[in-house]
Amino acid sequence: MDEEKNIADALENYGRRVVFKEKIDRVQASVDMETMREQARLLSLEGTTSVRPIGRTRELWQTYRPTFAVAAAVAIITTFATLFMVRYYRNSNQQQEQYSMLRRDVQAIKQSQNRILDGLSVRRKSLITVNPGQIVGSSFLLTSDGYLVTNNHIVQGADSVYVQSQSGEVFKARVVYTNRGYDLAILNIADDSTFRPGKTVPYGFDPRPSDLGERVFTLGYPRDEIVYGEGYLSSGTGYRNDSTSYQVAISVNPGNSGGPLLDEKGNVVGIITGKQVATEGASFAIKTDYLYRAIESIPNDSLKGQPLKLSRRSTLNRLPRTQQVKRVQQNVFMVKVFKH
Repeated sequence: MDEEKNIADALENYGRRVVFKEKIDRVQASVDMETMREQARLLSLEGTTSVRPIGRTRELWQTYRPTFAVAAAVAIITTFATLFMVRYYRNSNQQQEQYSMLRRDVQAIKQSQNRILDGLSVRRKSLITVNPGQIVGSSFLLTSDGYLVTNNHIVQGADSVYVQSQSGEVFKARVVYTNRGYDLAILNIADDSTFRPGKTVPYGFDPRPSDLGERVFTLGYPRDEIVYGEGYLSSGTGYRNDSTSYQVAISVNPGNSGGPLLDEKGNVVGIITGKQVATEGASFAIKTDYLYRAIESIPNDSLKGQPLKLSRRSTLNRLPRTQQVKRVQQNVFMVKVFKH
């Protein structure tokens, strides 16, 4: 709008100058040029020593002074008007060029964003439209920089592994290490360019043995939505007296495998690994102590020279259960595997 107003004002000023020039032309046309030439010739004949030429010059000046003044004014106005128009159009062209460059930059940014969004959309669509049987378990963050743990039986034989957060973000995961004896697998999603590391995980990892009857809870993905379950430790050993696991009185489904088992203080005391089909409500969880042992067995080159250290400090200790769940669920991921 400002640019249109400036152009309109410039055109209006130009019209006023045209009218003013026409008036000057009429004034000049009314001047008797033959008389002025004759008077100038007589002055030259009278000589330079006479007082008369000075008087005649003064007389001519008095007679035609308005005309000379108007002509000078026209010249000055025309000069400044020309400078103004040149400067205005030069600035206008510069603004147009800057606008064009800005528009190209914005267009490039939009195209880049669209490519990223299209990639994410294709990735999510490919995961959503596959056989639901490919949604096979859960996982949760060990560290905020993208290391996760799940069960070995979930990723075993997979050609590719993806994890999906509660908010729907999908990341490609790299299998860093597997341990069939403990049924544990360590994943990493930091290689996915869309992943952004967050703050430290809110829970701690407690390798000490837990007591029978201790209240515990878990979060996992037995279906497309995260599910909460709670119960208590019912045995210090797992299936067939397996010392690496606890038996817990929590009803779980296959999709819960790989999810965290936490105590009331917000410490991870185990990783859900399965259920006993013959006994309703009897499930098993690998003890956190064996998670530490598995991490110690990871080759250094698999971690790219960066040691994997678990925090033993929980920030959930004094929070009510609902707040504990809200903070934990942000770190629990659905696991999807693809096999050809």
